[in-house]
Amino acid sequence: MYLGIETSSAVSSVAVMDEQRFIGELTVQAGLTHSEQLVPHIDLLLKQSGVAKTALKGITVSIGPGSFTGLRIGMGTAKALAYALNIPLMGVMTMDGLAHNFWQFSGVLAVMVDAQKKNVYEGRYRWAAGQLVCEQAPTVKTRDEALKALAELNEPVILAGDGIIKFGHILADYGTNLKLAPMPLRIPKASGVLLAALPRFMANAPDEASEVVPYYIRRSEAEVVWDAKHPELVAQGKVPNPSVVVTEAAGALQDEVKGYV
Repeated sequence: MYLGIETSSAVSSVAVMDEQRFIGELTVQAGLTHSEQLVPHIDLLLKQSGVAKTALKGITVSIGPGSFTGLRIGMGTAKALAYALNIPLMGVMTMDGLAHNFWQFSGVLAVMVDAQKKNVYEGRYRWAAGQLVCEQAPTVKTRDEALKALAELNEPVILAGDGIIKFGHILADYGTNLKLAPMPLRIPKASGVLLAALPRFMANAPDEASEVVPYYIRRSEAEVVWDAKHPELVAQGKVPNPSVVVTEAAGALQDEVKGYV
C-alpha cells in the first residue's frame, strides 16, 4: 500500500493505492488550513479504506511549485510519517501529478500554478504511447503571455491548475483551441501524485526522504520578506534554505505523528 499527499494549493488531498488497485481518496477544499486537516484526513482515509498504517510500503508527496505553507506542512508530515514507519518517501512535481488527471488526452496539457502578481508557473505535457511527456518544464510567465502562446498552437489545449481556474471565462478571447478542464480535474489530487510516483516505487528507487525539498522555480515571497528584514544575516550568507525549514517542520510534527502511528 502507498500513501499520497497533495497540499501545494488550497486543496487538501490524500489517497491510498497498491500496485493493482486504487483504494481511496479524500480531497477537500473547505477553507481550513492544512495543519488543521491533513493528519485527521490521513487517519480517516486509512480507517475508511481498511488500511493499517503498518501496511504502508511508501509515501509520496507533492513538492511544488505551490504555496510555501502548504508544501511545508505536506512535506513535514510526509517526512515525519516516513521516518516513524521506516518506509521510503518520494517527491513528485505538483504539475506532474496534476497532468495524471488527464490519462491519454490527445492534445497539449497546460498546467498553470498561481505565481502571484498576474504571473503563473506554466508546464506543458503530452501523452505519447502511454507515457506522460513533459514538453515544457515549469516556467514563470505572465498569464497573458502563456495564453497567447498556447492559442498559437494548432491543436487542442486543455488547461488546469489554480493559476487559470478563476480565468476560464476569458479563454475564448485568446483562441477556440483553449479549454478549461472539467471541474473535478482542474485541481491537484493525491491520486495523481501516487500515479506519478508508482513506477519509481515498483522499481525500488532509492528513498528520497532526506532530499525532498520544496520546488519553487523562483524564491518564495516569504524568503524575499525574510531577506528584507535581516540584511545583516543575508550579507553573512546566513539565509535559511527550504531543506532546513522542511526538516524543522518534520521534527516539530514527530511527537504528533508518533502518537498517531
